[in-house]
Amino acid sequence: MEQLDFIKHLSFANKAWVIVLPCILMALDFLTGFINAWIKRQIKSYIMRSGLGKKFGELVAIFMAIIFSCAFGFPHYVMDGVSIYIILMETISIFENLEKLGVPIPKFVSKALNQAEDKIQNESKKDGDTK
Repeated sequence: MEQLDFIKHLSFANKAWVIVLPCILMALDFLTGFINAWIKRQIKSYIMRSGLGKKFGELVAIFMAIIFSCAFGFPHYVMDGVSIYIILMETISIFENLEKLGVPIPKFVSKALNQAEDKIQNESKKDGDTK
């Protein structure tokens, strides 16, 4: 429940950031992942298609949250929460890609991101997601 309270009190400086920030992070994640695969000579089109499909799905989730928030008058933190979740997941993925590229990541950042990712995965499993 503390995550919901956090999201309720967090707000974007401008509602455009609900879409813009996740899109920027998705592009950076794709780019860092592609460069990593290119350097290691491991570019595979099926992996790229799968990643792009995931990004498309994330965009659909954001747009659905926005549409439902507007159509049904949901509080702003519903669409903000979906966007923040995607922002967090993309940020974790970008740092993982940067680490694979040899960029030194401070231990406290890696530890915090790993804890956040573990918590998200555990919450998903509790909610019935078997991934």
